[in-house]
Amino acid sequence: MFIINKNTMTKKQIKNAINKATYQYAETLGYSVHDDNDGSCVTFISDYYHGGDNSIDYSRSQHETYVLNWACDEVKNDAKLIQKFVESEKKKYCDLTSIA
Repeated sequence: MFIINKNTMTKKQIKNAINKATYQYAETLGYSVHDDNDGSCVTFISDYYHGGDNSIDYSRSQHETYVLNWACDEVKNDAKLIQKFVESEKKKYCDLTSIA
């Protein structure tokens, strides 16, 4: 386990730490992380619910999840779980308004 000194972390390091923890959490829910290398978003694709409509987009800079209205309910619920996790991670470091 790493000890994080959040007082010495830069804004970029904080954002990267939140993102890394979020990717790991999504993987525990059965999602694989797909990065199109544009730098703005990654896509969490379910190992169980197939099809492009049943995926979750995650904004690296805003720390927000996005899901299509017609995605299955399970994916929508997982997006809410991931978003709750992100909010708890943000609270570990600081008020996000200071790093957004």
